Amino acid sequence: MKAYFTRDSVCAGDDGDAPHAAEIDLPNAVTIDALVTLVWQAAKLPSIMGGMATWCVSSGIPLAVIAQQWPTPKRVGLMSPKLADLDWAGQTVRLHFSYFTQQDPDAVLAVLSRLRLKAE
Repeated sequence: MKAYFTRDSVCAGDDGDAPHAAEIDLPNAVTIDALVTLVWQAAKLPSIMGGMATWCVSSGIPLAVIAQQWPTPKRVGLMSPKLADLDWAGQTVRLHFSYFTQQDPDAVLAVLSRLRLKAE
């Protein structure tokens, strides 16, 4: 199993190699939390001056918020989705890191935790 991921640029000077794509191998029995952690560690998200960059990693649905000032990602919502619910291309799960500039990560987490992508 593999993970393919991209990320937003943080400034115009960062656009040179956009979409900043990378791919890593994953264990076959990975959990969502482990997936987020492994991809976050491999992504090496850029730090910004001021030390307060906020990101969301998603795969068809928002999975976690990452803040430069937090030691670890925080899951979006109380329930963890199933791996099968994520964005897949064959045996590769596809993820993207969206950049929320210096927005308050707790506010971003609160909004994304209430986000509904489908009608109930």
